[in-house]
Amino acid sequence: MKPTQQIVSWVLQLGIIALLAPAAYYKLTGHNESTALFTTLGMEPGGRYIIGFLEATACALLLTPNSAVHGAILTLGIMIGAIIAHLSKIWFDSMFAYFSIALVIASSIVIYLRRKQIKSIARMLN
Repeated sequence: MKPTQQIVSWVLQLGIIALLAPAAYYKLTGHNESTALFTTLGMEPGGRYIIGFLEATACALLLTPNSAVHGAILTLGIMIGAIIAHLSKIWFDSMFAYFSIALVIASSIVIYLRRKQIKSIARMLN
């Protein structure tokens, strides 16, 4: 990866973490907004804990250079699920819905920039 691409990737990874880590914290600690959101979705408390754990895992993966692409893939999956939830049940009535879109874009760019690391998935399956 070229130095410029690496810098862009790290800036995006840290930006993703800056948005994802507080969300994971609020979900795992039972913040009132998170509890209300997952109650509306019919996923309280199990879904809240699972999504919070997955978000925290994605943050940890994004901090490790060799697994950053895996963290971006996990983030992409979580955020696509969040967008589907917003479209189907809770609409785009808060800034968190727009954060989901921003995270889809940022994680997609990280995946593209670090696409050569995806070969590690193929090696694990052999």
